[in-house]
Amino acid sequence: MNNSLKHTFIIGMMGSGKTKIAHLLSKKLDTPYIDTDHDLVSILNLNMEEVFDHFSEKKFRVLESVYFIEHLKNNQHIYATGGGIILNKENRDAMRQYGRTILLTASTSTLFERLSNDKANIRPVFNKNKNKKFLDDMWHDREKYYRECADFIVETDKKSENQIANEIIGLLQ
Repeated sequence: MNNSLKHTFIIGMMGSGKTKIAHLLSKKLDTPYIDTDHDLVSILNLNMEEVFDHFSEKKFRVLESVYFIEHLKNNQHIYATGGGIILNKENRDAMRQYGRTILLTASTSTLFERLSNDKANIRPVFNKNKNKKFLDDMWHDREKYYRECADFIVETDKKSENQIANEIIGLLQ
């Protein structure tokens, strides 16, 4: 693989399946994966709700970006990114420069169902705004950035995690 295109970035809305798919791809491709939200929570020694309570979302986005850009210097990884990572132009440029980006999409109904049934319940932004209109508005605000970054778009509605991972592997080859 071209050294400047060494990473695979999984992007999409919260609830689109980024973490699960990145983990499954990691196993199938024998490539380590990183969940940027999980890493930041671990580094800060706070849970995601505490992160949003202690920092403004704007400060969190700065920390997220610094961590992400710095980490790209490491060996090949599959990244499960935070849903808002695409809000920063530097992050979008870095994804285009350092790898291939897969956008996972799902209908608002699917996202709402997944988020509502998530036992981990680690999404403070969703927990404060538990409704489909909030998700529609968020998608509307972010869609152009997701599409700007995406080399490939994979629809996840009515597909198993295995089907999605295999579809991505086919696209990457």
